Amino acid sequence: MLITRIKASNFYGIKDPVEVSFTEGGEKEKIGYVNFGKERISLISGFYGANASGKSTILNIIDTVARIMVAKQQDFVLAPNGIKQEVVISLPNFTTAMQTKPIVMEMDFIIGDDKYNYSVSIINEGKEISEEVLYKNTKKIFSRKDHGISFESKIGKNIDALAKNIVAPKKSSFLSVILDDSSDVSVFANIKEEIGISNLNQIKTNFCFITDKRSVQMGQNNLNGLLAFAINYLNSNTQKQSEMLGAVNSVVKYFEPSFESLVIKKESDVNPINKSFAFTYEAKYKDFYKNLGTTELSAGTRELIAYIGDILRILKVGGVVIYDETSKFYHPDMEIAILNLFKDKDINKKNAQLFFSSHNHETFDLLQNDQAHIVEKKDGNIVVSKVSDYDVKERDNIKRIYRLGSLGGIPNTIDFSRIINNLL
Repeated sequence: MLITRIKASNFYGIKDPVEVSFTEGGEKEKIGYVNFGKERISLISGFYGANASGKSTILNIIDTVARIMVAKQQDFVLAPNGIKQEVVISLPNFTTAMQTKPIVMEMDFIIGDDKYNYSVSIINEGKEISEEVLYKNTKKIFSRKDHGISFESKIGKNIDALAKNIVAPKKSSFLSVILDDSSDVSVFANIKEEIGISNLNQIKTNFCFITDKRSVQMGQNNLNGLLAFAINYLNSNTQKQSEMLGAVNSVVKYFEPSFESLVIKKESDVNPINKSFAFTYEAKYKDFYKNLGTTELSAGTRELIAYIGDILRILKVGGVVIYDETSKFYHPDMEIAILNLFKDKDINKKNAQLFFSSHNHETFDLLQNDQAHIVEKKDGNIVVSKVSDYDVKERDNIKRIYRLGSLGGIPNTIDFSRIINNLL
């Protein structure tokens, strides 16, 4: 799967439509790109900007659209305090001017030789889907308006008859219903095969989201990733466990030579109803008389343990990695080494695609000017531009030009010092 374009309006900090393309014209091969017809698709795209400029929001467009496409939503969830809360599919822009407008999101992507376009509109402060359309190779597969569904005219009569009786759920996309093998619609009509979208199932597994917004929602920074890794490990067979630990131990030991291995052991069943259990989760170090608990590890080591396995899996099978703030825990050289995996043709043989944000100016060296995006807030709206939109050349020192403020997207530290000085 390769993402070629995203677009959104009335989404978090975005008011007016923001559109970002990840393709450029040209049939000649180029490092960091994969050719598709007369276009080149970027395999690595970086987003730069000051704090709170909207970098995470841009990455979260991909996260949100992919989740809506494949995940059926519940009507309510239980908060930690036990109170029922209505599920919010996506948060809108809360400025007064946008109060009555829908959230609109769109994504173009390629799977195999097929081009897809998916768009969705969400109303009622992000709680209900009102419209939804899927195109394949410029032909409309289905469209949704409120709860009603219509299919492209050439689809078989059994699907047409079924469509009249379909009531699309307000919280979930109709596409997620189609892709759910247990849904009545999917089982009864074999609908994925009928309309030719069976390959969209890979969206469920070939995505890796390491995003700040999702971390905040699901747990504190990479500790949630550590827990997910442990649970996945304990629920795997012996061979898979050996592969998982082998990969993590090798990578972590390279960056932290005294590290020897992770120790993850299931201790006992705690609750036979929900199958929860207690387990040991520690790190063994050379010449240490005891193992260290995961909370005692360095932030960079925790980050590697939590996510390197998922990154390697996507590199192995192909897919998409969304990595927000790669500079958060890593040394700059280590960050560059991880990002560079997606440019290495000998490693990235399946054309896995990476979208990342960073505050590390050195990562500009990894990117062509068309792959580096500057994110700013102007008049309360997020704006995205590419370095190639400016009067610069590939051989120019983009890091220096960026730090001088010629491309925008940097904080005003002079004013910051003045404010602190006044406070003191």
